[in-house]
Amino acid sequence: MSLGGLALGGSTADAAAGETPAPQHCDENGCHYPVSPASTQRYSYPDRLRKFTPDMQADLGADEMRITFMGTAFPTSPGRRAQQLMSVFVEVGPWVPDPGGGFGSATDSFVFDCGAGVIRNYGAMGVALSRMDKIFLTHLHGDHMSDLTPIYCFGPAYDRHWPLYVWGPSRSGVENPSGSPKYYADGLNDFCGHFREAMRWHTEAFSFLPTGFPGYDIPTQQDWNTPVPLQPVGGDAADDGYGLVPIELDWTTTGLDAEGNPDYRNIAYRNNGVTITHFPVVHDRRGSMGYKLEWNGLSMIYCGDTKPETISIKQAHNGGKGVNVFIHEMILPAELLAMKNLGLTFPDYSVPGFQALVAGAAAVEMSSHTPQGAFGYLLSQIDPRPDLTVVAHFPVADDTVKCAMNSVRNHFPHSRYPEFGKDIIWSTDLMVLKVKKSGNGKPARIEQLIGQVSDYTYAAPQNVHSPLSTPKYPSPTAQLDTTNLISPGPDTYCANGY
Repeated sequence: MSLGGLALGGSTADAAAGETPAPQHCDENGCHYPVSPASTQRYSYPDRLRKFTPDMQADLGADEMRITFMGTAFPTSPGRRAQQLMSVFVEVGPWVPDPGGGFGSATDSFVFDCGAGVIRNYGAMGVALSRMDKIFLTHLHGDHMSDLTPIYCFGPAYDRHWPLYVWGPSRSGVENPSGSPKYYADGLNDFCGHFREAMRWHTEAFSFLPTGFPGYDIPTQQDWNTPVPLQPVGGDAADDGYGLVPIELDWTTTGLDAEGNPDYRNIAYRNNGVTITHFPVVHDRRGSMGYKLEWNGLSMIYCGDTKPETISIKQAHNGGKGVNVFIHEMILPAELLAMKNLGLTFPDYSVPGFQALVAGAAAVEMSSHTPQGAFGYLLSQIDPRPDLTVVAHFPVADDTVKCAMNSVRNHFPHSRYPEFGKDIIWSTDLMVLKVKKSGNGKPARIEQLIGQVSDYTYAAPQNVHSPLSTPKYPSPTAQLDTTNLISPGPDTYCANGY
């Protein structure tokens, strides 16, 4: 198989998962740069995929799980237009018509992380804000939660007229290294309380519109099997769109018994046949987590950001059942990350600042991320193998993906596994996976598609809820100082806007 004309290679033997790792050979230039400049400016794999258009959303079967990558980027500076920051949208079927006559929705849906820029991809793919009401944060880095602001603030102005539910980690327990035994209040409850107050001006300003839905069936802790009660911060009503409900999770809980099999003592959510559990990963500061979603005999793991660690391997083993889709981050080697950030075509230590960038990238890698070679080792330890492994949080291009694939393949020297496009892929924005059971013990059927959208899409098709609550403020001008206001009239402008 090839990728954009660059051979990926592979041997003919097929070995079992968990094979003995190959002896390490650390090439000083494992990507063999310089390469063709054209290969650095494209990612051609999605061109092979069938197109997914927003009008295909309602084609969600009763036995289907759909995973859409709304953001896939590593936060390179100043960022990449092709890849927004991290967010994965998961829906389970069947599609349910909207009783109010709107567009409808999946039986249940979940947002895993919501980094900067992803709101535009949700909108372009036709996902309304009412379908984004359950957000699972892996950690509180800005590239994983910063689009919480538009999701929360504008939901009630569109079609989410009930609270936004947010899952995330408890306090880190890391001592403030100031010489005194102090600890920061850095858990999800702390974050949501401060976030609610930080958004107060916005939420009041928009409260001349109806923001609540009295007909909303308010869920309880027992309904969703959450570890804590579902209580909005800030005193908001439980049927109001500006309610913000944190579900704080004990990030130290692995959910594994002594043999490393799931014991389900780490449930974050259970409803509609969906069970979502959480587990700790190793990333930058204590308190980062991954999630596993299981539904209808299908399963998905999203590890968020992490260094290579053992808990995700055990979670992917899943009591011997394995998982269908295993989503894990990967980072470029430090010198390649520095090279890309400086716009170079090969690692050039003579360029001013290059050595310092390499050192900084190496420090980030040491604290936070999984290098591509380490990813290959981690994948070699997962048994049974995932039906599909998906690399995320990675700056994709033909050259970077080819290089990363070579690093992964070094850990499978006597096997055709993993084959690019079949066993492993590198995700990019708007990639869609349709996952269905095959039966008879065979791997799940996973169809890969790529979104085809307009860059000029307006609001996503909405659902309709009625009647709504009475607005908090009696008119659109009730909060204004109208002393200097120019009003419509025969001598000014038309009230209808034309």
